[in-house]
Amino acid sequence: MTKRNQILNPVFIASLLILLLNDLCLKQAYTNQLTGKLSDFAGLIVFPVFMSFIFPAFKKWIVIVTGILFVIWKTPAVSPIIDSLNQVLPFQIRRTIDYSDYLALLVLPFAHKIINKDQNQIFTSQKLLRIAKTGIASVSFFAICATTMPRVYEIPKGTIYIGKAYTIKKPKAEIIERIRTLGYNVDQYDDLADSTSTMKYPPPRMPYYQTDNIVIYNDNSVPIDTILNVKYTMYEPGKNRTRIEILNVTLSKDGNIQRWQTLKFLRKQYKKAMKKQLINQIK
Repeated sequence: MTKRNQILNPVFIASLLILLLNDLCLKQAYTNQLTGKLSDFAGLIVFPVFMSFIFPAFKKWIVIVTGILFVIWKTPAVSPIIDSLNQVLPFQIRRTIDYSDYLALLVLPFAHKIINKDQNQIFTSQKLLRIAKTGIASVSFFAICATTMPRVYEIPKGTIYIGKAYTIKKPKAEIIERIRTLGYNVDQYDDLADSTSTMKYPPPRMPYYQTDNIVIYNDNSVPIDTILNVKYTMYEPGKNRTRIEILNVTLSKDGNIQRWQTLKFLRKQYKKAMKKQLINQIK
């Protein structure tokens, strides 16, 4: 392509719109595998085409380099680099390790075709053409940066309801001792109203327990967050069996979250964190 009009390709523009819509709206409203994968598929169209527009001399290699970088980006090998950058940059880089994301590499041949296909010029005015390309290029740069930077809801404040119950094949006393062995406190309170628990048959006057300052680690065992406290109930429905229900977590920053989409996203994230950092540790 001699006129560098690849960013005017309809497939590229559609992918750019999907990337923006998914990262700015859909991920907040619907946190699931579809929204997680959608950014990868759209991004692997947007990134190489945009880079070929910025660096046309390297367009023959951009798709190959993009594929290699994407494979490396999704491995734990770059975690130390990301952690180091996050300590000095004014913003935080985020990345999820999920090898099923490699399915998105299937769209790279389409990106290669867009880069090397002559695109019909839809603007007769050279001034309008420059404005259109500058605008699309600016939006593309923003979209690429936005996929690696955390949203506002990822630095949350306040208390998040969890309401997730687990059955552990250990007596309650052993579980309490195990939590203390991990370096955490276990404080008991007796003023929990029965209505706060979602258990189907909770015992009357059920107390609740609180554990403070639970550290959340990433996949590379680097601390990334601290939960101020977690409140949960425990009772023994049978011999050597304990039912634990995580009621809520209080985050380290004060505040009050109002948007239900944000609360829904945070509940899912911290439910996973509680299972990994507390429940799995005491099983």
